Amino acid sequence: MRLDRIHYGWIVALASAGIMATCSLTVYTFGVFLDPLTSDFGWDRGPLSLAPSISYMVAGLLAMVTGRLSDKYGARILATVGGVMMGAGFLLMTRVTALIDTYIFWGLFMGTAFGCFISPLLSTIPRWFVQRRGVAVSIPATGFGLGAIISPLLAQMLISRYGWQSAFFVLGIIAWVVIIPLAQLIRKSPEQMGRKPYGEFDAVGGETPARSPEGASLREAVRSVPFWVYGGVTFLWFFCLQAIVVHIIPHATASGIPQIAAAGILSVIAGCSVISRASIGFVADKLGAKRSLTLCLVVATLALGWLIITRELWAFYVFAVAFGLAYGGVIPLATLVPSELFGTKSLGVILGALMLYSTVGGAGGAPFAGYVFDTTGSYDATLPILAVVSLIALLLAIVLLKRRSPQARAP
Repeated sequence: MRLDRIHYGWIVALASAGIMATCSLTVYTFGVFLDPLTSDFGWDRGPLSLAPSISYMVAGLLAMVTGRLSDKYGARILATVGGVMMGAGFLLMTRVTALIDTYIFWGLFMGTAFGCFISPLLSTIPRWFVQRRGVAVSIPATGFGLGAIISPLLAQMLISRYGWQSAFFVLGIIAWVVIIPLAQLIRKSPEQMGRKPYGEFDAVGGETPARSPEGASLREAVRSVPFWVYGGVTFLWFFCLQAIVVHIIPHATASGIPQIAAAGILSVIAGCSVISRASIGFVADKLGAKRSLTLCLVVATLALGWLIITRELWAFYVFAVAFGLAYGGVIPLATLVPSELFGTKSLGVILGALMLYSTVGGAGGAPFAGYVFDTTGSYDATLPILAVVSLIALLLAIVLLKRRSPQARAP
């Protein structure tokens, strides 16, 4: 097929997938570096776990700003800045000598990069599609999942062979080489290029003239009950998610699982998430985004309940499969649910506002689990709490099913 016959929306989605795959390095590698850093410097896990928490907080605080800038100017420049900051953060991590260094180099630099990627890229793609929107949004989420499969094993391999400083250096170069060129392919909207969204047709089968996106404004969204209910869902879910992502490897090794097998648990989570990331768009197009979210949270809650009694490697992998499938579905739905609720008119800034919930929740999950470990010497007390938190998120998602959104009333 000739490239000029491919709708440019698919190119935007694929370029975003490559960027998000590389962005996964900021989420899935810190847990791998946790043991080497605590071993070399003698830091406790709780204070060190604040570094990724700071990055989530920074990303959340920036998200409304970058989302609004993306709504106005597009995501290309923001994604380029994010690539520069991410690579610089990894390279600067080779020079850490104190905890404050990790808070600056990982927390500030990675948080800025994350904030430049998530809201701008994920709010751009729905503007390019009228049909197949769920599938299109699943593409960058799938890219993130594919990157997440490789990230922990790549980091562990580099650390084992060359040491943690060299591992940080290599990851920084990868960030620059992949993200910055791909960012140049991103365009704000089909209207910017004189095109129409994919699948927009008139009554006789031809494409309609380009029209402005529809939906609620940020003010209308914030004044609605669904905004706050969905915000509560994301706050609680990402609290659980980041506690697992950062601490599942140390928890497994504390249970007697070898290091490389423990890193494999995180890779299985990521690998199974790819399946649901790639398929949840089809499910959401059929069932709706809110029903799909509820289904994912049912599976996640059951998986966290299973983790409470998990001690053997096979049981960890059972958890990883279930949790990965649930987690992979939730990520694309973080864009699809708000677009279903509020439309695409102000989707960038609305996603940015909602990202405050997820980043604050995620910022609390990792240090909470680290603090419990430092206090009790294990993660056993953490796991029932995470299961209950996930159950509350599920109940809120059920409430969301019965609420009418401002988008439904939008003219």
